Amino acid sequence: MKKNSVFHFLGEFSSQLEEAALRVEALLWEQPQVALTQARLFGELIVTMILEQENMNEGFALTQVQKIRKLYSHDIISDDVYKKLEYIRKNGNIAVHQVVEIDQEVAKEAHRTIFDLGVWYAEVYVSHTFTAPAYKLPSQRIQDFDVMRQWMDDYIKETQQQLREIEEQLKELKEEKKQQPVVEKRSHVSPEKTKERHVPLDRFQQTFEKVHFNFTNLSKKAAEFQFDDFKTGFVYLLDNINPTITVHPWLVEKANLFEEVQTKPLKNTALRRFPKKEEDGQLKSNYGYPFTFQTNGELEFLLKRIIEVLESEKVI
Repeated sequence: MKKNSVFHFLGEFSSQLEEAALRVEALLWEQPQVALTQARLFGELIVTMILEQENMNEGFALTQVQKIRKLYSHDIISDDVYKKLEYIRKNGNIAVHQVVEIDQEVAKEAHRTIFDLGVWYAEVYVSHTFTAPAYKLPSQRIQDFDVMRQWMDDYIKETQQQLREIEEQLKELKEEKKQQPVVEKRSHVSPEKTKERHVPLDRFQQTFEKVHFNFTNLSKKAAEFQFDDFKTGFVYLLDNINPTITVHPWLVEKANLFEEVQTKPLKNTALRRFPKKEEDGQLKSNYGYPFTFQTNGELEFLLKRIIEVLESEKVI
């Protein structure tokens, strides 16, 4: 687990985004090619989140490039965000499909790019008062100077060519937009602008039921769901400003659910099916481990991971 990662701010609103970014960081120096494939997955995830936030999901499947162009043509993303999404998409595809050695400078740039995309998402969809942490690369081993210089020369040439291609794509898209009717820009309302807290049951209950988590109780602070008859299969949807579920301590402490993600135990009396935490020799409030998300798609991913652990460990 990366204790001092620059990506931990992502966990404030999306445990899944944080996990994807931490994988990129863990692989950055030793396996830059694999790191780029993970950066591509980060891009796919954040694009899906944006589409859901904008209510632009459709019944038919789109490729990643089609999704990015759709967001740009509807003025959801700027030129800069478009370029960043295209950068990790193109280089991620090269890392997956071509048997070539990936320049580490490309992976380092992808690391910075997903950081910038995460900051942009937080500023637009999470909180208008969000303050980004200072960017920094993770620690590295000492590199051979001559090798690094050759990497830099090759990297600059490849990047310049990719930027020219992306600029050409942008020109084509801008011409297409001129031919389309004007689309009214959507206003982004930060969840922080409304201070009233409530359990978002109407928004997420259908996703719980889709993966067979049954609704069992509702209090002012949390909605309770249970997967089948597993005693450790209870999940609580909280009344937090950012959508949050809390899972049974066993899943994190014993089964290592989302072990890459740094999360601290949460005490809450609404977690009535969870054990009580012992402090100073006394049992205090019930506790569990929180995981954040933004969309129904992310929630479904989290719940399916919980199911996999429950069924593989054969717990009760």
